[in-house]
Amino acid sequence: MKHVLRFALATIILQQTFVPEAASAESGSAFSHDLLDTVLRKYVDAQGQVDYAGIARDRQGLDAYVDSIARVSPDSHPHRFETRLHELAYWINAYNGLVLHSVVDAYPITSVDDLGGLDGFFQIRPHILGGDSLSLDRVENEIIRTRYGDARIHFAVNCGAVSCPALDRRAYVGKDLIDHLERQTRRFAADDQHVEWRSPTLHVSKLLEWYRQDFTGPDRSDPQLIAFLRRYVPEDLAPVLKQVQHIQFFDYDWALNDQALQKAGAGRNGASET
Repeated sequence: MKHVLRFALATIILQQTFVPEAASAESGSAFSHDLLDTVLRKYVDAQGQVDYAGIARDRQGLDAYVDSIARVSPDSHPHRFETRLHELAYWINAYNGLVLHSVVDAYPITSVDDLGGLDGFFQIRPHILGGDSLSLDRVENEIIRTRYGDARIHFAVNCGAVSCPALDRRAYVGKDLIDHLERQTRRFAADDQHVEWRSPTLHVSKLLEWYRQDFTGPDRSDPQLIAFLRRYVPEDLAPVLKQVQHIQFFDYDWALNDQALQKAGAGRNGASET
């Protein structure tokens, strides 16, 4: 109850602070993700791990980006977003930027679970986007998944955990969003932390169980899940997937995707059979 009251108060304060953007010389220009792109290039490594301590020491760019998405969204300023792909790029970047910002605000922590529990962090904590108060859960499930219906977004949004698909070092933009999502999906499928063949069992990320229908369609079957993966795994693995007899899902590791923690040594969780 304490968390709920605190988040409700924060929502009121945020809504009073971030009113919709007033008319200005830039109000009709395309929305830019350059601020986030600069942060990602500087503080995310090739493995998708984040230098949160570095961002905390140099947070002006991330703060400015979060301020910008608080004022503008595809819902509040649709004329700033040329196509649906530009809209989707905004929502993916907003999700990722807000996760980074929330962690930096509380750093040092060892998991987003430290931020009011997983339910508190994803479902209750308020964020202002285009003047509206939204949780991360609503951004992902009510907007990104529901409006745009592209399963590849699961490999682009990053929840701040070790087991989450790697955070890319570039912000998403509408003009090459399809290619970027393809690259991220192939990156996920080539990473044995997420997809690993140990005959006769295929071990895969828990993400594919949680959002199974996004990858399989209504039948939710293992063969359909494998068929999705076969389109993205490395060439040498694709034929092997025809031999799959069992699927197991890796346990999800909620440890923070923090470069400092990884250097200190992070273990890998096992898998649990469905």
